[in-house]
Amino acid sequence: MQIEDSWVLATLMENTADSIYIKDRQCRLWRISKKMAMSLQIADPAEVYGKTDVELFGKEFGEKTMQDDLQVMESGQPIIGLIERYINKEGETNWTSTTKFPLRNTQGEIIGLMGITREINELKDSEIEYKWLATHDPLTALANRYLLSDRIEQAIFRAKRNKGLFALLFIDLNGFKQVNDTAGHAAGDQFLIRLARILSENVRMTDTVARIGGDEFVVLLDEIHQVEAAGMVAEKLSRIIYDDTDPQGHTVTGAIGISLFPNNGQDSETLLKAADQAMFQSKKDSLNYKFA
Repeated sequence: MQIEDSWVLATLMENTADSIYIKDRQCRLWRISKKMAMSLQIADPAEVYGKTDVELFGKEFGEKTMQDDLQVMESGQPIIGLIERYINKEGETNWTSTTKFPLRNTQGEIIGLMGITREINELKDSEIEYKWLATHDPLTALANRYLLSDRIEQAIFRAKRNKGLFALLFIDLNGFKQVNDTAGHAAGDQFLIRLARILSENVRMTDTVARIGGDEFVVLLDEIHQVEAAGMVAEKLSRIIYDDTDPQGHTVTGAIGISLFPNNGQDSETLLKAADQAMFQSKKDSLNYKFA
């Protein structure tokens, strides 16, 4: 039994879970599937026939998709699995994977294209969440050691280009073990979360606060103008740790070691090691902070 091509196309357009569309050589919509009409929140698909993506989705997104359409129709080569992101007027993001291929007439001439678009929001959200978990401390939501190292390398690049200066503040808590031992680990976790918030609120937006160990934190002071600025911030944070994280008992204090680029190293590992050693010396000498 021979089945009409038009019937197959109609069945596909009405029942597929993906958005399907056909465009002419001017990138104007000629036909869209039921799913695409629902996504566009229109009752009658014919309402969008003859329109371009610029008219439907705006200039920035529309011009990009039209460039892709023209590439397919002019080269005769399909685009497969193209990842696209569209942000609507309400600020909502829609991630899609699209395949576009040329349509030819009986003479082999390209007369348009067909596109098949699948929403991949859940997959993209999982990917974004995975990337976040790979670069952040799950308890405090601060940067982890991996992200901190990347930020330090970026700071090194900027400092070399601008002949600038930046500092690392390596913070270790004195007395934190007592919090865990007496109040329990749940209370200890809440203490670290509170400390993370306080540290973040008391440095600049351009700085980075990271948790790299149980009670070890590092602050990257990016693009400071003088060495003394690092000492002033260290003194401020030391005072805040004493006053605000444990306002009743004052049992927890901070020992802070400071390393400077380029004085104490030319790479992230060397700078972190120098700040760690300075922190250990400040703890040994009962100082609030010490330069490497």
